[in-house]
Amino acid sequence: MASIASLRLIDFRSYSALDAKFQTGTIALYGPNGAGKTNLLEAISLLSPGRGLRRAKTDLLARSEDGVSRPAWGINAELYGDDSAEPTRISIGQVPEHPRRRQLKIDGRSASGPELARRLSMLWLTPAQDRLFTGPASDRRKFIDRFALAFAPDHGSNSIRFEKARTERNRLLSEGVSDRAWYDALEADLSKFGALVAQARMTTIQNLQAEIAARDTIFPKSLIGLDGTLESQFLEGLSLAKISDSYRENLAEGRQIDMRAGRTLMGPHRTDVHVTHQAKAMPAALCSTGEQKALLIGLILAQARALLDKAPILLLDEVAAHLDAVRRDALAEELLDLGLQVFMTGTDKSLFSDFGDRAQILKVTNGQLS
Repeated sequence: MASIASLRLIDFRSYSALDAKFQTGTIALYGPNGAGKTNLLEAISLLSPGRGLRRAKTDLLARSEDGVSRPAWGINAELYGDDSAEPTRISIGQVPEHPRRRQLKIDGRSASGPELARRLSMLWLTPAQDRLFTGPASDRRKFIDRFALAFAPDHGSNSIRFEKARTERNRLLSEGVSDRAWYDALEADLSKFGALVAQARMTTIQNLQAEIAARDTIFPKSLIGLDGTLESQFLEGLSLAKISDSYRENLAEGRQIDMRAGRTLMGPHRTDVHVTHQAKAMPAALCSTGEQKALLIGLILAQARALLDKAPILLLDEVAAHLDAVRRDALAEELLDLGLQVFMTGTDKSLFSDFGDRAQILKVTNGQLS
């Protein structure tokens, strides 16, 4: 896997133009609110499959001036540490003629999300995730699915194909269509890709739990579980083929019930993720705000350790501001020990004092770095 050597932004969010070079270790970005720190992390996050850490639509990312958006935005990056002697170039940007579409290129040729996932692994933690344990189950699924991309690069495309088939089946159900052939075709895709999605999640959880158990840190340990029919079958030891066949049979048998509901009631789209504070034997949702933040950081660090062979890039937005001095120092030492490229943000330079001269410290002011 690679890390980012240089980054160029063109008309992205608050940046009219930016050229930046980064070291391989920790990069700390500090500056006042609104300076563009999170915008920079978002741009980096778009170098991985998906819609980035804010999940923003493509046509909403272009820089606007006097209320008028620029024609198109672009992000270009050069990566080091790849297998080839030459740096890898990744370009992603909005298609001017089709503002809602974006184009990905690797070394000048069109590429796919799974190909990008094989070249660049990325994890992030943002203030919006502080409500992860108390918010909707869909947010927790997305959290685990982001982790799963590192273990199964095709997980994103499998999830998309599952959701496409589910949307089509839901349309048939809501319209009262009874044509068996249509359902058979859609349920074949649902069962195939649904089983793959569940398998990737279980693999991710098992790897994550093993890493959590293997190391003691100042951040609390978690116990993680998946509450889903297909995931439970994997836990029982059933094969991918048997789980897929069983899901397909259940979908066929449940058509009448699903038709009355107007939607598909069973599948990995209903799975929930349960996290427990191990030492307290307390559900994370019932822990204090500070404990929930510490649990989240512990999960991110455990995932990073589980993926050391892939050298993931970490994006940590405003993480240090919510930690006491002891935990800030512990976080700095853990990140340095990982030896990964880490991008952190904060409003004050003092938040990164524990790194000393072991980090690249950059000030963000009005869309510029210094």
